[in-house]
Parts: sequence; structure tokens; C-alpha cells
Amino acid sequence: MSLTQSQIAKQAGVSRGTVDRVINNRGHVDPGVEKKIRRIIKKEGYHPNRASVQLMRMKKPMRIGVLLQSVESPFMRDLLREVESVRSKMRAEGTELLVYPNQGSNVEEQICILNEMEDACVDGIAVTPLEEDRICDRLRSISARIPVITVNRDMPDSGRMCYVGQDSFQSGCACAGLMNVLIHGHGRVLTIIGPPFNRSHQSRYDGFVREITACYNGIEILPAEQGYDNVRIAHNLVYKMLSEDKKINGIYFAGNGQAGACDAIRELGLKGKIHMVCHDLTEDNVSNLKDGVIDFLIDQDVRAQAIRPLEILTDYILTGSKPDKELQLTMINYRNIYNI
Repeated sequence: MSLTQSQIAKQAGVSRGTVDRVINNRGHVDPGVEKKIRRIIKKEGYHPNRASVQLMRMKKPMRIGVLLQSVESPFMRDLLREVESVRSKMRAEGTELLVYPNQGSNVEEQICILNEMEDACVDGIAVTPLEEDRICDRLRSISARIPVITVNRDMPDSGRMCYVGQDSFQSGCACAGLMNVLIHGHGRVLTIIGPPFNRSHQSRYDGFVREITACYNGIEILPAEQGYDNVRIAHNLVYKMLSEDKKINGIYFAGNGQAGACDAIRELGLKGKIHMVCHDLTEDNVSNLKDGVIDFLIDQDVRAQAIRPLEILTDYILTGSKPDKELQLTMINYRNIYNI
């Protein structure tokens, strides 16, 4: 039979209240004492009664803060919608979601929202972090008291409990393989990246370049162009490059703005002649995939990125159970016109 909290307290030489604070992640326990208690919990296989804990939470709901950055982009907008879709269900189960959709890349604004969530006494935080040192420092401070999960973009040095999202580097490698097949191992590829602050987009690009350079020496990669995730900028950039360089036969988008590039390809009468590989199953991308302007999309599972962090935080807050892996990676799914 599983130990009681009182028996764990006796083994650890502490009060039952101290054990309760550790089990329910309420802090204010000496790190050495907490480590000893958790060692006993693991050894004895103790699991709190989830039903009773959840009943307690119905009287005093747990609060999970969700900060999604760059919600003006199509994928993050879809991610926000998926989070919002479970708000009512989670409230009925005793969890209040405090959702903070934020635009752009203002570091001070993100820090302000993190401070607001901490002041609201949230029990856990899921965040798409801006990749900047001040954000990392702030998250490191918060994560010492509150469990933090990074979503879509990782920040390994922030003290976060885990990351939920795609392996961006490997995703870029996968796109390189697809491009090689599409252009039969020969040609010039225009690459377009996102804003400088988005390291996950940069990591996609790095993976793409590494794989092309290492494996496909018949393909020339043109210097990366900055599209700023903007449809208009992407349109003008692609229109100009394709007009000036007739040897380009492939485009790889590591960021957003693909709809503008597709429009430019149509306007130039190059549909079917320029092969494009990009990311995310957004509405515009799916439409352009079906129309044959985009050849392949890499789906990073928006539903999993929305729901999995909430499940992990809920389990941890209720039972103290940490995820089995630090990197909770979503699949790299290939989509083309035949499996959309």
C-alpha cells in the first residue's frame, strides 16, 4: 500500500505540512529538504489522489498563464485559437486559463506580461519566449518558483521544465531533402528567413543550408533574404529576384509571408516552374498547396503545441509529476496536394 503524507514526513524528519508544500509545489521549502522528500516519494512510488486534489482545485481553481507571442502571424494565430478552444472545458475541470496574446517583438512588453502573470499568482506558465537575454533572465527567476514550459520556441537556459514544439533544425533538414527531389539535385534556390529575433526560423534555415551543403552539391543556395514575415515584403522580394535571375528554380521559406511569394509566382507566369517548400498548415498555405504553387508544407502540429503544455502543467501542479522528456517534440509531417 502506498505511503501517506504523514509517513513520508516521518521518514524525512519534517512536518506533514512541509511534505504537502513539496507535493503541491507551493514552494518555501529548503532545496535540500525538498530533494530528500522527492527522493522518498520516488522510491516509495507515492502518487497523490488526483481526484481529491482536483476536487480541492474546484474550490480554488488553479491558474495557468499562457503567453503567445507574434499572434499576428498565421501559425501563432491558429495556436491561439486552439488554446482558446479548451478554455471552457478546463474551467469546468477547475483550471482557469489566463491567455495573453501579444504582437511583434517588444521585449519590454513581454517582460511586463510575465510580471503581470506572476502578480496574478499563476500556478504555471506556458510561453512563446522572445529570444533575448533579458527574457531568459526573467524566466529563470520565475521558474525558480513557478513551473514554466516554452512553446514553439525554446529557451533551454531559462530554467523551463520542458519545451513543446518542433525540432526546427531537423525540420529545415527535411525541407532540404524535399527540395533536392523537386529540382532533381540541380539549380539555384532562393531562401527567405523571418525576423532576426526568431531563432527557430533561423534554426530551420541553418538545417536547410547544412543539409544542402553536405549532401546536394548540385544545388546553389543564394544568400538568405529577409522577409520579416510580411506578405507584401515577400511578394516584392520574390517578384524582383525571379525577374532578375532566371536560373532560380526553387524557393525555401524558413519564415512566413508565403502568400505574397505565391502571388508573385502567379503574376510572373511561373506557376509549376518554381518549386516551393515551406512551413505550417495555415489557411493561405493550404490554399496555395492545393493550387500547386507550393509543393510541400511541413506541418508542426498546432493542436499538440496548444494542448500538450496545458496537460503537462496540469499534471505537474496536481501530482508533482514532471514530463518524461525535456524536449516534447512534435512530428515533422510532410504535406502535399495528395495528403492535405
